[in-house]
Amino acid sequence: MTLPPFSRRTVIKQIAGSTVFGLLPAKAFAQAAAGKDLAAELAAAVPPGTSLNVADQDDAIGVPWQLSGLGKDAPYKATIANFAGGTAVLEALISGAVDIGYVGEAPLPIAVAQGITDLVAVAVNANPGSPGGYYLVVQPNSDIKTVADLKGRTVAYPPGTGRHWIVASILHASGLALGSDVKGVQLNGSEVAPTFASGSVDAAIILANQYFRLGKPPIIADGTGHNWGLNLWLVRKDLFANPGKTAAVADFVRRAVGFFDWQIAHPDDWVRGSYVKKQGMTFEQGKWVDEVSGGGIYYPIDNTLIKVYQQIADSLLSVGAIKHKIEIAPYIDDRFNAIVAWQNQRDGIAPRLL
Repeated sequence: MTLPPFSRRTVIKQIAGSTVFGLLPAKAFAQAAAGKDLAAELAAAVPPGTSLNVADQDDAIGVPWQLSGLGKDAPYKATIANFAGGTAVLEALISGAVDIGYVGEAPLPIAVAQGITDLVAVAVNANPGSPGGYYLVVQPNSDIKTVADLKGRTVAYPPGTGRHWIVASILHASGLALGSDVKGVQLNGSEVAPTFASGSVDAAIILANQYFRLGKPPIIADGTGHNWGLNLWLVRKDLFANPGKTAAVADFVRRAVGFFDWQIAHPDDWVRGSYVKKQGMTFEQGKWVDEVSGGGIYYPIDNTLIKVYQQIADSLLSVGAIKHKIEIAPYIDDRFNAIVAWQNQRDGIAPRLL
């Protein structure tokens, strides 16, 4: 697939009322359209004593939750825990250890193809045209100069994740198949970079925040053109049988949209709080990652987004990451669309067309 170029700074400063397609109650929908204080309504709807356990990855949520100030007055006790990769987040969701989890675009279709049918996405952000923070690197001083040179070599990746799909897609574009032409070394997400650093594999698909830790190894490809930069908030379908948890998730989605919008408006604060303080980079390194990888903006879950996500699911099939075709629409829930549109409008930010 060919994606247009995109920078996290490229935002439209107007949002049309026609982009609100939510299934919220009429009162909430009217407030969203009129620009009233939906935030207060959502907070007031959460019963006292409610808790919300949140699965994060690489502090992508925990840091802006704190820095933006949007987490300080939450009407529930939010416990945010880091997990190593989308597969671990799915396991925590399925077991009931967390109520809501943050994953990339590949884990949900892969899970559905494996027969897991009780998860649903309730909010989606996207960063189309970016590398998505994925980099295929090779060992320093290697004779591997192009993706085609990986034939007969080894590449490390975490199975069932966005990195799985991206590396398979990169290889596929060069006429190579992961698992036959190129030997895949499947590892937990946290083990990929250390294994590469040990010299045990020829190549690895790493995240942007690992690049400098590894000494800036040669990059032979990245996620550009191989992903839409989708990230999802997943819950179990049975969560909606609990009115208190549902109300807490609705409020949390609004805040999540808000702190992603905050990152766009405060890039240097985000770099210092995440890449420098949490990940040990220099400010200059963090700025490079932030500018090159970009970040997502929340989109309404409409027919366009569902079509995009179906293309992703079909691409996973074409590169062998899943073994049979799936329909993704039953696993995306649009009930919080009006919340997403209201918060983006409040922040003066809207996504461009997918």
